[in-house]
Amino acid sequence: MIASAGSQEVAAPRSQEHPGKAAVQCGIAIEANAKLVLASEPLFARLSGQIGDALGRQLPMSVLLTGLQGDDAASRFEGFCRRLADALDAPGAHTSLLEITISGKDPGPGFAWQIRREILGAGPLNILCDERSIVAEGFWRQLWCLRSEPLVSVACWPHVRSSCPLLTSEWAGNSLPGVGLQAPSESAWVTATVSLQELTDSRGDLDDDAFTAALASLVGELEATHGAARWPTAAMRHDAWMNRRLAIQFTGLGDYALQRGLHPGEHESLRSLKRFLLRARRVLCFESQRVARSTEILPAIDFSSPARGLGDGPLKSGWEQRWLSAVDRTGVRHRNMLVLSPWSLFPSGNADIRFRDLAPLLRLADACLFRERPPLEGWKINEFKHFHQGIWALSHQLESNTLVAERL
Repeated sequence: MIASAGSQEVAAPRSQEHPGKAAVQCGIAIEANAKLVLASEPLFARLSGQIGDALGRQLPMSVLLTGLQGDDAASRFEGFCRRLADALDAPGAHTSLLEITISGKDPGPGFAWQIRREILGAGPLNILCDERSIVAEGFWRQLWCLRSEPLVSVACWPHVRSSCPLLTSEWAGNSLPGVGLQAPSESAWVTATVSLQELTDSRGDLDDDAFTAALASLVGELEATHGAARWPTAAMRHDAWMNRRLAIQFTGLGDYALQRGLHPGEHESLRSLKRFLLRARRVLCFESQRVARSTEILPAIDFSSPARGLGDGPLKSGWEQRWLSAVDRTGVRHRNMLVLSPWSLFPSGNADIRFRDLAPLLRLADACLFRERPPLEGWKINEFKHFHQGIWALSHQLESNTLVAERL
């Protein structure tokens, strides 16, 4: 099995118990203020050089363009794309690896897609919902008109939480190229996909021992891949050391529901799938804790200690004791592990609107990704809008609960 991360492929240990595809190359997710870059030749030269270097090495790159709000958002977006196309000698096959990411409704998604295709050529356009766009009627009409475009992704889960209760959530303001994971810019992830069909028999029954062994083996493989990867930027190398991120995506939830004869609108169906994902989450956390005991605790946990900012004395000593006790109970090696896609809630190739009732399962994910959606031609605009708005609401409800949770 060949696994890869960052810019270099590395061989991961083989295992007969491995339940799915191992890590894929994720590339670099950066951000740039279009207004500032267009006004400064040195800034633009540095940015275009970085993009050109990555594409020349066949490394996918996502560029989040900020500074696009206001009446001149459309002209600024077009101007940036034209200057970048001149610098990259675009369009061409190489620019298909370049993903353009925008946050919000400015410029309009329809206009952004047209300009991206005409000037930079065929390639992904990622649209991240924000507080203004999520309630804008015109925004959703444009996105609905683009629902058949496989290269256009709509992401609406703007937080990445941790499998460790000692670590706070992070702002997921970019899209990881290649996989569509909504994540912080220049974060370093090793990813894998696990299909429920590969963990169950023809009746949908799960072998608990084989399930635990398969996930434990997978965590070990991804840990080895993380350690062997060469991350292409200094920021990614720091993030890899600090956070040791894994993205283990569970797919086929909708197919599993059909296989088991579960009706998506019934509470028992939701409870059954929730039990499975909770078990998966516990197994992954346990294995990450085991790896931490044999190597070292995640550095981000040490840097999160509330005692670090206190002067010497009884107060600091007390906090250190409480923190060390909490680390001993819950410390892990990997900041993030389980990820889900809202589209995995639906059966393969079937966008049956009833399966949107399984969306609460997304609360169990550390992060969400938004690629490979089923055909949505049969959806009405309100179904499309309410589905994404519901996901947004789930994310913010989860974040609100996290903020008031007791961490120690």
